[in-house]
Amino acid sequence: MDALRDQALGEGWRKLVADGVTATPVSLRRGPAVKVVDGPRTETVPREEWPARLEGLLAAATNVHLLAPDGDVHARRTKKGKWLVSRGKASSPTAPQQGHDRVRRHPLPADHPLFRATKISRDKERQVQHYIELLRPLQLWERERIRVVDAGCGKAYMSLALVAYGRENGTRVELVGLDSNAGVIETVRGVAETLGYDETSFEATTIADYDSSEPIDLLVSLHACDTATDDAIAAGVRFGAEAIVVAPCCHHELAAQIAQHEKDALLRHGLLLGRQADLVTDALRAAALEMLGYRVDVIEFVAAEHTAKNVMLRAERAPSQSRAARAAAEYRELRERFGVQPAIGRLLDLPVTAER
Repeated sequence: MDALRDQALGEGWRKLVADGVTATPVSLRRGPAVKVVDGPRTETVPREEWPARLEGLLAAATNVHLLAPDGDVHARRTKKGKWLVSRGKASSPTAPQQGHDRVRRHPLPADHPLFRATKISRDKERQVQHYIELLRPLQLWERERIRVVDAGCGKAYMSLALVAYGRENGTRVELVGLDSNAGVIETVRGVAETLGYDETSFEATTIADYDSSEPIDLLVSLHACDTATDDAIAAGVRFGAEAIVVAPCCHHELAAQIAQHEKDALLRHGLLLGRQADLVTDALRAAALEMLGYRVDVIEFVAAEHTAKNVMLRAERAPSQSRAARAAAEYRELRERFGVQPAIGRLLDLPVTAER
């Protein structure tokens, strides 16, 4: 038994099993350790604490198996407390794999020049990586070239990240950033020039005033206030975009309309009224897009602990008569239940009354 103990304290063993408790050597960034799994409970024991933990396991065990490439060791404690130890062939001759830390595979390398040029925080870097992850499922990335319009681009680091991701993966992303703030546009132009992104252009204009003679593949709009998100969605539909991705911000329009009606326990309180308006507004937007031939996913964009405004609508053109009919019925029912006239309906000229 001393030989089993010494081997478990050394290197080269694969696994130790003591009455169903499994111990496996692992290598972490902070140093070597042993992963101990006891039923649903898993803990990582630093290597310097492993001798004491091993003694505890052996003291309570009646059956112990140590698996190693050079041979397995099996030990059984008799009713009189004596250990019977035997050796056998190795269950696997392969050298143990001690890697434990998951390798993080982000869309962009952690040292990408984009992060230095935009001077964003680490939290924002994580948001950028997550944003690309959410857009990666779009079929557009199978193309050699896509044209993206960012409505209300602001500092545009999210959309510049799409350009960067395209360069990493062989897709040319031709970005047009729009913002009514001319100062912001000059700033982001400078960032794009620093990065050498000659496939980008920026214009000081609103999405409503923008026109394009070229087809638009993807329209994005992040955190546009109130009905500005509806303007962006309508523009995407007008331009025939293959995909439309929006992350709305505030929803004042419907909150004011809902507040005009008799309030119940759910709508009497301002906070709850605002949250209900958020849900109704985005549900109407999703239904409107589905009525017009898009398949829509409503997903979490930014983690809720960072902001309550964390909903993203990711829409791809995928016409379906059954989906459009279902969405039309849901759109009308929602609008009539809450007595609202949403901007998305006016901008897209959606039917006002139910079809007979």
